[in-house]
Amino acid sequence: MPLRSGHARFLNAPAAALVLIFDHEREARLPPADLQEVYDFTPAEAEVAVRVLRGHGLQYVADELRVTLSTVRVHLQRVFEKTGTHRQAELVRMLVELATTNMPDA
Repeated sequence: MPLRSGHARFLNAPAAALVLIFDHEREARLPPADLQEVYDFTPAEAEVAVRVLRGHGLQYVADELRVTLSTVRVHLQRVFEKTGTHRQAELVRMLVELATTNMPDA
């Protein structure tokens, strides 16, 4: 994903991008219950957050949870509020960091 030009100045480069590589065989282990405890998520908010972390689109999440897209958006907005994030990319980065600190050494 492209980084805003404001971030590029810290990298001494005119433009920059962030590349996230996911190993789907070694999925981040972040149980929804942990998110409920750490961020005071409801069970539904935790499920949405975990699925977003896995890279699923919002319509896919809605279909998987058997709720409307609007409901998923409401849950995601509450997740943003509770985590202090504003975009899915920010949320994913934060959750990846949390998941990797909770993962046992391989």
